[in-house]
Amino acid sequence: MNKITTVIFDLGRVLMDIDFSAFSRALQLNHGGTSVFSEKKLELLAFNYETGKITTDEFFTSLDAFFNKRFSRGQLFNAWNAIVGGEKKDMTPIVARIQQQCRTAILSNTNETHFQYAASTIPLIQKIPLRFLSYEIGAVKPDPHVYLHVINALNSDPSALLFIDDIPENISAAHAAGMKGIIFQTPAQLLHELAAIL
Repeated sequence: MNKITTVIFDLGRVLMDIDFSAFSRALQLNHGGTSVFSEKKLELLAFNYETGKITTDEFFTSLDAFFNKRFSRGQLFNAWNAIVGGEKKDMTPIVARIQQQCRTAILSNTNETHFQYAASTIPLIQKIPLRFLSYEIGAVKPDPHVYLHVINALNSDPSALLFIDDIPENISAAHAAGMKGIIFQTPAQLLHELAAIL
């Protein structure tokens, strides 16, 4: 068995909390407790932003048009960033322990605005400078291209890479690329599974 040289973390629901319905709440939109991004047009807009097909300015201009200029750019920006929650504090000592043994990285489906906001407000993210972000890669997990990009960028045997994500499909895709993987549920469960791998 190859030794793990790099542990790669997903962001949302692994290192930090996220809440897509916070966008609707921040703008006082009544969506019955669901995210406004369940609407197909906005879902596609968010996807294009996360895959780098549109710029930040194009994204917010499109949001502005979708809401018929009902909100200011500042309101839309703040509501968008409201989706980003706080740091998962229980993960801080786990990441620190891993960093004593091997390098760490982030692999996330995200967009420029969310990542810049998260990186500036969440200390744990600042401690992991190696980052693979969908809007820079041009694809989102579980697209195989994402994992190939990471493997090539790290110049590593894929079996030496361990990916931690809360979505089973993303871990299945990592396995298909030859990487190791853990489906994240809780910090305690993660620690238990890490003990058998690292």
